[in-house]
Amino acid sequence: MELFYILIWIIILFFILLTIKNIGGKKNRIKKNFCVVCASISLTWIILLVLYLINLFDNLLLISLLMGMSLTGIYYFTERKIGKINKKFRIFRLPFILTLIALAYYVLTLEDIINSIFIIAGLWALFVLVYIYNNSKLIKKLLECCKE
Repeated sequence: MELFYILIWIIILFFILLTIKNIGGKKNRIKKNFCVVCASISLTWIILLVLYLINLFDNLLLISLLMGMSLTGIYYFTERKIGKINKKFRIFRLPFILTLIALAYYVLTLEDIINSIFIIAGLWALFVLVYIYNNSKLIKKLLECCKE
């Protein structure tokens, strides 16, 4: 029954935020860059996380599923923006998504993730070196990992 109420909450929040988004003129910058679905889901898991931390909600699985949706949205939003700047930056897909996952895991568990941070930092360093030394064959393979 918990999921039912969360889904109802997301739907209500969606229509409230959609109404707020459509207030204002056509030149409203928020209107262009604001995703109502993303905001509804993000606000929901943030509220649920706060409730979890004060022991008023106990479904960590539901929070993590909603967080995963937000991570996916952040990933695709960033990839789209970065692709407009320089498509070669897309080689950083793997370290970026793993960084997001580690951050979300930390937020959910508050566990020490120092070992994971070292692995992710090493991965970032490796990808930066590949980018700097412009190994076009390897960069091409990395860019082709996720065909659009």
